[in-house]
Amino acid sequence: MNPWDLTVNLKYVVIDFTLLSSFLILGTILRRYVKFFQHFLIPNNIIGGFLALILGPQLLGITNVTTDRLGIYVYHLLALTFIAIGLREEKTDWGRGPISTGFAFLSHYLIQGAVGLIIALILIYTVMPDLFAGMGLLLPLGYGMGPGVAYTMGHNWESFGFEGGGEVGLTFAAVGYLIAYFAGIGLIQRGIRRRETTLIEGLEGITRDMRIGVVKEKEPPIAGRLTLSTEAIEPYAFQLALIGLLYFITYIVVASLAHLMESAGLRAFVGTLWSFHFVLANLISIAVRKVLDTAGKSYVIDRGLMTRSAGVFVDYLVVSAIGAISVIIVGAYWLPLLLMCGVGGLVTYLLARWLQYRAFDNYHFERFIGIFGEMTGTINSGLVLVRVTDPEFDTPVAEDLVYGSGVALVFGFPLLIVLNLPMNVFGNSLTGYWITLGILIGYFLVLWILWYVMGSLQFTAVQSETSPDIQSKKSDAVS
Repeated sequence: MNPWDLTVNLKYVVIDFTLLSSFLILGTILRRYVKFFQHFLIPNNIIGGFLALILGPQLLGITNVTTDRLGIYVYHLLALTFIAIGLREEKTDWGRGPISTGFAFLSHYLIQGAVGLIIALILIYTVMPDLFAGMGLLLPLGYGMGPGVAYTMGHNWESFGFEGGGEVGLTFAAVGYLIAYFAGIGLIQRGIRRRETTLIEGLEGITRDMRIGVVKEKEPPIAGRLTLSTEAIEPYAFQLALIGLLYFITYIVVASLAHLMESAGLRAFVGTLWSFHFVLANLISIAVRKVLDTAGKSYVIDRGLMTRSAGVFVDYLVVSAIGAISVIIVGAYWLPLLLMCGVGGLVTYLLARWLQYRAFDNYHFERFIGIFGEMTGTINSGLVLVRVTDPEFDTPVAEDLVYGSGVALVFGFPLLIVLNLPMNVFGNSLTGYWITLGILIGYFLVLWILWYVMGSLQFTAVQSETSPDIQSKKSDAVS
């Protein structure tokens, strides 16, 4: 079913918003006072998401926020997030860092997809002959791309016989978050003990503000600038209005393309088109930003406010995504979930470790932990882990993570099409999945050949010197 066709009473939408907001507040309070959450730096949205799941109708039944409604919120919040990201100012200085980071992300997508699919096929040929093989392809979507993409794709595959596909995608994403933070903090602690970090000599680099999640010890940072007169319009309202306008344009474009596909006899592909709506939303927002830049009118957009908008959407998206996990579906798929999540997490760690010295010249551990965090969680978890090792963002690692995500989106767009091949082209046959596995492996080899030819990938580990400025900061911190 097209997510846009779900009928929802406005009353429930408003109540759901108040409940999701309450979970975020409760998550903030728990992070502020509970040492366990502070130790592992668990974000408030993840805490709130598990509160939504525990208090929801599937477990304690205290609230009545249904999985269907939460899934729809995830679907729309995903597109809104990509629009806000696309409207931010364009990066003009592209170096080796963002490119190598983007290629590292795409390498993880491909390896995770291949691992997930191989495990699914092994289970089908042994103990679970009725397993939907496409479940394995949700691993890179949930781990590498996040809950919004995983839900959207999984929900679309339900029309091909994948029962609870959307909820399975959300489960992969939730487990990925847990791996990102629990394993990530453990890896950072080990890295500090082994003196692998560039800036941090001890865990004292994690400030109290970072632990409790409330800024108390230093001047709070500025969220953004007012680009319009408040007498005319609230500037933040204008930023949100622009995002809303572009989402409406996105809907018109996708609906028009869907109509053309139906007229051309491609009705079977329409569901996939609607699941790609966030990609089109991002492309439209980037195009609008480019037009405004060219016309000299982009001064009305503030990067800070757009970043904050994307953050708001992500917070509500994560709470909705975790709250929408189906306990029944998890019980039905526990074996493949356990195997795919476990092996997928291990492979992600090993690949990120292998690349840290071979794809980058500097800040090896910081790049490793950022890539590991993002390839099991989202950009947020990657940035959180990097901030632990680089509290003031003195290194370019955080920026490279952000722009590397854009590189991965550009080069990874064909991957989204490949992941849909077994259903849309091969009628969900096992032959189609074997062909898809071959394409993933071939895609990976071509990517690495291109990466090597570009001179940004080496097959022997190399050591490099730390930037003098960073070395100076490190010496000052030690003294």
